[in-house]
Amino acid sequence: MLQDAVLITGAGQRIGFYLAEAFLQRTTHPVVFTYRTYRPSVQALLDQGAMGFQVDFTDDLAVQVFLQDFLEQVSSCRAVIHNASIWARESQLFEQPHLWQDMMAVHVRAPYLINQACEPLLKAGSHLPSDIIHITDAKLNEGQADQVAYLASKAALHSMTLSFAKALAPAIKVNEIQPGLVIFNENDDENYRQKRLAEMSIPTEPGAETIWQMVQTLMALPNTTGSAFRLSND
Repeated sequence: MLQDAVLITGAGQRIGFYLAEAFLQRTTHPVVFTYRTYRPSVQALLDQGAMGFQVDFTDDLAVQVFLQDFLEQVSSCRAVIHNASIWARESQLFEQPHLWQDMMAVHVRAPYLINQACEPLLKAGSHLPSDIIHITDAKLNEGQADQVAYLASKAALHSMTLSFAKALAPAIKVNEIQPGLVIFNENDDENYRQKRLAEMSIPTEPGAETIWQMVQTLMALPNTTGSAFRLSND
């Protein structure tokens, strides 16, 4: 069974993939990750020795099966990083009303169940306090007209940061990263990219390394819990 493992949800692409690969290449922690859709990046992580679980977090039964399998193969954890996310505008909800339930399932229900299941494993690790890190959104405290449901679900995850920090102390720290723009999407055209950069105080694409640096900072801080670190230069 794996010891002192790092669990990263939603690691099949973008930031989650970057974090998983960084842990594999820069630390000695075993990496366990979840993904919803198989991609070449998933195979790349498997080839590097990570353990992957294909899970649809919108399916409650699938989450329960994943947790059962996970607990059978991992005996202790160093950290749990909740990166899995669904992003949708309000206009999409009119056409796909199920997205509201899906976002709540991915951003709230799954992290809640995973944190509960992983509590004994996080307390059994060789490094205490261990860490839970929720990744939310930089717009939580200011709102966004076309992201009402999305930000509401992320706000619920923020609330869980505060409550789990109290519930799991002192053995487990629970903190939060609130990123703004980190990586442009592949389909973002040049006009959008230039417009978005012009809105930023420091007009550069931060990149996933900034999230990795913050993860490492939070894991290294021995007494920080219930905190939210906003990573945005808008």
